[in-house]
Amino acid sequence: MVFGKSCGNCGVRHTALCGVLADGALAPLAAMGQQRRLARGETLIRAGERSRLCANVQRGLMKICHTNPAGQEVILGLLWPGDFVGTPFLDAGVAVHDVVAISPVSLCIFPQTAVERTMADHPLMERQLLSRTLAELGQVRTALSRLARATALARVAGFIAETAQRSDGGASAAVRQIELPLSRGEMADLLGLTIETVSRQMTRLKTARVIGLPGGRAVLIQDPDALAEAAEELT
Repeated sequence: MVFGKSCGNCGVRHTALCGVLADGALAPLAAMGQQRRLARGETLIRAGERSRLCANVQRGLMKICHTNPAGQEVILGLLWPGDFVGTPFLDAGVAVHDVVAISPVSLCIFPQTAVERTMADHPLMERQLLSRTLAELGQVRTALSRLARATALARVAGFIAETAQRSDGGASAAVRQIELPLSRGEMADLLGLTIETVSRQMTRLKTARVIGLPGGRAVLIQDPDALAEAAEELT
């Protein structure tokens, strides 16, 4: 569904990529923006197809994934509110991965050419994209270096801690309840574990009173410090 937009009502105005621009500088790009809503399971970008759009995730969560030769879906990462979708300045325009909603999602969609023009006119936005891209690359490298040595407990605890941090915009040190964005099977796929191992580690954290499991995907974080410590455990 596509409909009109207003930057003044945008819930991620100050965390999205375009948040570095003042209202006046943002106006020409905003005039070309459109709101779009996706239901859970709907695909925004499909691998192998041409994609000339960019977007800010405003609400909900999306997954970046691809299907391997065996026909199995592999989840490569998640997109949270405030994250940017798209590949400005890549002329090929052919998507490498699928981008799929894993909850009801609201997006602000822009033509890629409009984003490129705005970045050319406002280098600050271009630098912000570069900064975010380099930061993400660093995070991926760190994650890959830890993945070989991180225990199953650390992977599960780390995912819960990251979900808490992203859900609260960075305020993760608190006792509270969160909702996991993925099923245990999807968590297993993302973390390189089996469903049984994910379940065992969550039960282990519950038994240690680090978390509570009220039901469904809900997780009650009872000991944030112990959760952070578990997330650093290495073999």
